[in-house]
Amino acid sequence: MRKDEYIKFLSIFLIVIFLILFIEYLLFKIVGFNEENFFFISLVIFVLSLIFGIFLAKYSFSYLIQTNELLDRLLKDTLHELNIPVATILANIRLLSKNEKDEKKLKRLDRIKKAANQLLDLYNDMDYYIKKQIQKVNYDIFNLKELIMDRLAFIEDIKKDIKIYTDLEDIYVKTDKKGFSKTVDNLLSNAIKYNRAQGYIKIVLKEEFLSIEDSGIGMDEGEILKIFERYYQSKDAKEGYGIGLNIVKSFCDENKIYIKIDSKKGVGTKIVLNLKNVLT
Repeated sequence: MRKDEYIKFLSIFLIVIFLILFIEYLLFKIVGFNEENFFFISLVIFVLSLIFGIFLAKYSFSYLIQTNELLDRLLKDTLHELNIPVATILANIRLLSKNEKDEKKLKRLDRIKKAANQLLDLYNDMDYYIKKQIQKVNYDIFNLKELIMDRLAFIEDIKKDIKIYTDLEDIYVKTDKKGFSKTVDNLLSNAIKYNRAQGYIKIVLKEEFLSIEDSGIGMDEGEILKIFERYYQSKDAKEGYGIGLNIVKSFCDENKIYIKIDSKKGVGTKIVLNLKNVLT
């Protein structure tokens, strides 16, 4: 609702409430209704106020509802159509690469392939969030070690000079696989973004715990308390909107995965996920 519409709605509603209360005053003070009728008259006035409020709200918000429905339909239609050209691009890249011998051309095709895969990842993300909104997300049984290795391969090009050490066991969990993948992506992205030059990341997956530790800038106690708030960004924040860890917290809360953060300013951060409730 625009600001002028909100002011108009609030003004009309307050005027109507004032008129209803004034009528009630007239009924009891001037017309002479006695106290025995007070409850009945008050109930009737309350019901009428509620009905009018609902009608007025529906009228005032109708434009916003129609706009949201239009945007929702446009988003879903666009998302559906996006998958087709991306799949076509990838199929043609495979055909062109099959018999190509020129190294320069192969590198160009590889760059196009990576860009197309990024678009495909965006498509999959949007598809996931739409399905999540309408509660159509499926729970899968999968090897968490394999998922972590896959996400490490995905960030290989952006980790720069940061060393990554892993100690991973084969652990199977039953949960939202796409959501867990986004959780790992966000944790790894932060560990890279806020690390120091030539720093390290340690990833340990054992028994019922997954821990991701970095040698980055760390946080003080005040930042730790706020870090999961949506749009929160510390004074040391770099690029981004401050929603990554909020997504992590939301996923963990929905799946009863407990999070523990140990961090010290100038030393680094360690985030531990307790997987007890999702183990198979």
